[in-house]
Amino acid sequence: MEVITSLENIEIDSNTGIALGSFDGVHIGHQALIVNLVDVCKKSNLKSVVYTFRNHPRNLTVSNGAPKRIITDKKKFHLLAELGVDYTVFIDFDDYQRTLSPEKFIKEILKDKFKMSYAVVGFNYRFGYRAQGDAAFLNHLKEKYSYDVMIVKAINIQDEVISSTKIREFISNGDIGKANLFLGRNYSIVGNVIHGKGLGKEFGFPTANIFVNKDYILPSSGVYFTKCIIDNKMYYSITNIGVNPTIGKNPISIETHIFKFDGDLYGKEIEILFFQKSRDEMKHEKIQDLICQINRDVQLAKKFFNI
Repeated sequence: MEVITSLENIEIDSNTGIALGSFDGVHIGHQALIVNLVDVCKKSNLKSVVYTFRNHPRNLTVSNGAPKRIITDKKKFHLLAELGVDYTVFIDFDDYQRTLSPEKFIKEILKDKFKMSYAVVGFNYRFGYRAQGDAAFLNHLKEKYSYDVMIVKAINIQDEVISSTKIREFISNGDIGKANLFLGRNYSIVGNVIHGKGLGKEFGFPTANIFVNKDYILPSSGVYFTKCIIDNKMYYSITNIGVNPTIGKNPISIETHIFKFDGDLYGKEIEILFFQKSRDEMKHEKIQDLICQINRDVQLAKKFFNI
């Protein structure tokens, strides 16, 4: 898959089918939309394109800014490539994009630059100046600009519509099971290992402290059963998110105790896959009580993973 980061000098040698949207999380609904795109493009001899933005449009359009992000750009590209997409357009949502009327967006970008023959969008897709365009408008202009449109209906799980907004809600509430169900895979965070206080090692449970950009959603405070990917190898782990109240006043941190790992992780990028929340964060009166609780957490994780 090729990633296009500028609208100048587009070099796609055939007509295209284009999926339009933010695709944060690349959840089951997104996957269904993109699978339809790739299928149509293969049957019609078109190049498949996902058109999305580096920054969320709400950064420029609403006072409270963009929602927290679910996945990294790198993860998004990996997932889109796995789905068989030929090109991902990944550009800044800037004043030019913001001020384009819906019809100009269709003509000047989708048709003139990408030779779009087919558009695939979700039922709630909006575009153009002040989000004046929608899926119905895109469909209304298809004969004028010679393209076809597929509008993908909402997908429901357990009577709830799958959406990135809902997934963020599940994650922030610690409902990892629901988040994973809607994503179609394990929710994960990616970050670099940084130096912490080294208390975990003193307690007999060394941890990797993970720095995650503030733009990304984090689960609620507590202990989670997790796995870690380090240098393309998977390890069992438990992860604590919180302020370590037993130790005193601390900023929120992400600490992972990795089973059967012995090595230097500082500066490395690791991915933590979340499976289930075990418990909320607790304040203990004595350090020994905390150590006993961590030991119980480890045993519960091993039981959960059957190891």
